[in-house]
Amino acid sequence: MRAILLAVIMVSTLVSGASAFNLPSWGGGASDKKAAAPQSNKADEYFTEARRAYGSASYPKTIEMASKAIQESPKYAEAFALRGKAYKDTGDIDNAVKDLNRAIALNPHLGEAYYVRAQANEINGEMKQATADYKMACAEGYKDACK
Repeated sequence: MRAILLAVIMVSTLVSGASAFNLPSWGGGASDKKAAAPQSNKADEYFTEARRAYGSASYPKTIEMASKAIQESPKYAEAFALRGKAYKDTGDIDNAVKDLNRAIALNPHLGEAYYVRAQANEINGEMKQATADYKMACAEGYKDACK
């Protein structure tokens, strides 16, 4: 059910011209309580391309472009989170959790990063950690986690 809901949200945000994400540097939502650190123009270009690739369900391209954004700007929390989300969607849960941990360490206010990490933990059968991450995602304003 969550996968269907996420797909509907992504399609509706892409159609409306918004990002597939809920955060300012991911697309302008109200869930980021702290502004992200400025990134280089090149890193932002790569990140924008990664978001487009994710919106087209091109996860290998998402991972490639998010990796380039991270290479340009190693503290780009949103790029780590997006790459982690793409890893999760390809079934590479270990790399997903690594990237999501890094994203959260860089910016602990990324509600969607907690949400995606909760999903990854759920896949791994780590229900206690998943529940804690869903609670954090909700506390950071990521509304899908509050259901």
